[in-house]
Order: sequence, then C-alpha cells, then structure tokens
Amino acid sequence: MKKYRYGLIIGLFILIAGACRQNNLDDLSLIKNTDRDISGAGANTGGITANNETIKVPFKISLSGPATKAFQVGITLNNDTVNKLINNGTLKNTVILPASAIDYTSVINVLYGADTATSVAAVRLSTIEANYGKNIAFAFKLTDPGKGNQIKGAQSNILVVLDTKALVKESDIHYISLLNGGGILNVDYQKNYTTNPAGVTIPLTINLAGVPAGAFNVKVKLNMDTVATLVNSKVLPDNVIALKPDQFTMDTLIRVNSNTSTAQIRLSIGWPVFDANITANKRFGFAVSLVSTTKHILHPTNSKLIVLVQPEVNLDNNSYITGNGTGLKAEYFSNNQQLDFDGRKPDLVQIEPTIDWPNDGVWQAAIPKISHDNFSTRWTGEFLAPVRGEYVFWQNEWDDGSRLYIDGKAIINDFTTEWDKDSRTAKIFLERGKRYKIEADHRENVGGQRARLTFEVPSANINGRRIIPQSQLFPAP
Repeated sequence: MKKYRYGLIIGLFILIAGACRQNNLDDLSLIKNTDRDISGAGANTGGITANNETIKVPFKISLSGPATKAFQVGITLNNDTVNKLINNGTLKNTVILPASAIDYTSVINVLYGADTATSVAAVRLSTIEANYGKNIAFAFKLTDPGKGNQIKGAQSNILVVLDTKALVKESDIHYISLLNGGGILNVDYQKNYTTNPAGVTIPLTINLAGVPAGAFNVKVKLNMDTVATLVNSKVLPDNVIALKPDQFTMDTLIRVNSNTSTAQIRLSIGWPVFDANITANKRFGFAVSLVSTTKHILHPTNSKLIVLVQPEVNLDNNSYITGNGTGLKAEYFSNNQQLDFDGRKPDLVQIEPTIDWPNDGVWQAAIPKISHDNFSTRWTGEFLAPVRGEYVFWQNEWDDGSRLYIDGKAIINDFTTEWDKDSRTAKIFLERGKRYKIEADHRENVGGQRARLTFEVPSANINGRRIIPQSQLFPAP
C-alpha cells in the first residue's frame, strides 16, 4: 500500500513537472521582439492643403511592425542633408527653406498597434511666393524614439521637395506694391492731395494682390539721395529738389489690417515750405520705397515710387505771405513835373520802405533838397502779392497827379495837376506769392504834397484801404 502511495505521488510529480515544462515551452514560444525599426516614409504631396497663410504638407514615418505600446518619435530640421543634395547637384533649381518659414511639432505620436504615423509641416505662403519658379526643400531627422524602439539608420531622414509653381498660381501671389509703383506720381493743382490749415497731405496707397488674410506691417523708406541722382542723370527736371527732413513728415511703418487689401502712407508738407520755394518755381521730389514686410512679399519693381509735387499746389493756400522786402527805389526830379521825360537824371535816389507821405510837412522835412513845388517822383521795384485774389489799388490820397503800373500796364493814369480824386482806383487779379513789377508816379504842381499808395483784397478778407507794407516791396536795381 505504501509503495502504491509513493508511486502515485511520484507519478503526480512527474505529471505536474511535465505539465510545467510544457507550459514553459509554450510561454517561451509566445515571447517575441517588441522593438521596432522606424524609418521616414516621406511627404504625402497629394494631401497638401492651402489657405491664405500657409501650405500644409503631411509627412509619414513607418514602423517595421505594429507598435506594442504607444510612444513618441522626436523630429528636428536637418537642412545639412538638403545642402549636400544641392551642392552635389542632386537637387537643381532648389532653395532651402529657413527654419522661420516652417511650423511643425517636435514629436510624432505613434499609437498602439499602428505601423505608421503622420504629422504636418505648415510652410508660410509668403516664403513659397518669394521663391516662385523654384523648388523649395527641407528635411526632418527622426530622433529619440521611446519604448525601446530604434531609428533605422539609413532611413532616419524625411526629405520634402516642393514645386512652387504646383503650389501657387502666379496670378495669386500676394505681392505688396505701391499704387503707381515703378513710375512717377505727379501731385499737381487739386490732384492727388488733400488740404488742411497747416498744409497738404499726399496719400500714397499700399496695395496687396490676391485674397487678403491676417494683418501685417510694412516698413517705408525715403531714399534722400535718389532724387539728386535722377536730376543729375536728367531723368528728372533741373528744378526738382529734395526737401530736408524737417520740412515734411511721412509715415514709416504701416499696418495693413486683417481682410484688407489697402492702406495709406501719409506724406505731409506745410504751407511755409511751399511759400519758401514758390517764387523759385521749385518742384519737390520724393523717392519712396517699401523695404520690408512681416507677411507676404514686396513686388520687385512696383514697391518703389517717385513723387513729384508741383509748385501750383500752393494755389490751394491763400494764407498771407509776409515777404522780406526793403521798400522801393525812389527817384526825385526837382523843378520838373514830368520825371525824366527830357532825359535828365534824378536829383535824389533813395530806398523808401513804403509810399506813405501823409502831408507836405512830413515830406518837406524828409527831403529838404528837393523843391517843394514843381517836382515829380517815381517809385520802382516789385510787389510780392501776399494773397490770391482781386486787388483794389488806390491813389486817391495823392496830391497832385498819379500813375500806377503793374507789370508795365498803367492801371491808374491821371498824371494831371488835380489831387485827391476818388476815381484814382483800379482792380487787378494777382496770384499769391508772385512778384509783380510795380511803378508809382507822382506829380507835384503847387501847394500841398501827399502820396499814399493803399490796397485791399476783399475776396481774401483784406478789407479797408491800407498802405502796402515794406515787407511786400523790393527795390528796382
């Protein structure tokens, strides 16, 4: 009985041991290598999508078998690879995209059971447009796979090469340009400017081609030396000058708002700058160019513009111009009422600030060397018209005869021995800032002496007869 019991125990042990050995063998047969080789499978150019901001390019990695656990694979830009392919001639007509032109995630997520994984690189549209007509390329390097997986050495890079012409139509390129860019914008009287009490503002329009999207900034530059160069090369007329920086203002940073295709640069010039150059008939020249933008690209030729401002723009300004005159040349002919009709020389020549002799006492005290009766006087020089409008000149306070010439035309002519006649008046239209030749003649017979040359311009709100001031009178040579 004991033998039987021992034999049963031994048999069970052997059976159990055998079963254990069988189970161990079965378990060993199920244990397999869970590590996976990972390689770059390239870009899916057929899956590219685009909007007004970016071109999105999907790319893929492959595993040597299904992932037994979820894990991540790192990616970094590896443009050294692209450089080598360009330098050895493998890639032709190709440029490398800078890192600033590409947005991508730093890892690719691999899901449990998957044998592939994808990610997306977003390439800025402006970079593609800037290299239109060429291929653009970039490369990713796979790094640091988790969970014991490994990168397959020979296939650790993902090379992406894109044909820009296949991505963007030339007609859709978002060029930034200036209205009339590449040429000359003439700012003439009542054309291409607005006025205000301080001066004029010239709006220069920035245009964005294509469908607008997000906001962006554009920098503007004024090329001060370009105007002189164009004048010297006879591209621009000799009377074009470049203003000094303190003679104008111009916007240098422009914001183009979202979903907008235009924005304006303001170029402003004050009326005093026009006044200082009006008599010299000077045109103002500006060489304006767009120099950089935070989005899209500048048009290669239409982002530059020459602005020519004509002096006639000042016709819109009728503020009073105060000159720096010193008066008129006065010639006195003693004992002669007819000036130099017989060829005689004047007995006295001097510069007088105004024609304002209110009575004979003042006159006699000022010019004692001239006969106080039977004499004549001529004042000559130029009159700077301070405003634009119809001038009314008066020689009604004039004892005796009077004449008044403007640019050689006698607008008052009563050279008689009568005095203080209200009929001695005339109207004439004069332009603001222009110098007109002026001559006033006086004839003294006998008795009192008086000569006062006055004016008014009602249309310019200069009312009430007033003496022409010294500031507006310039003596003849």
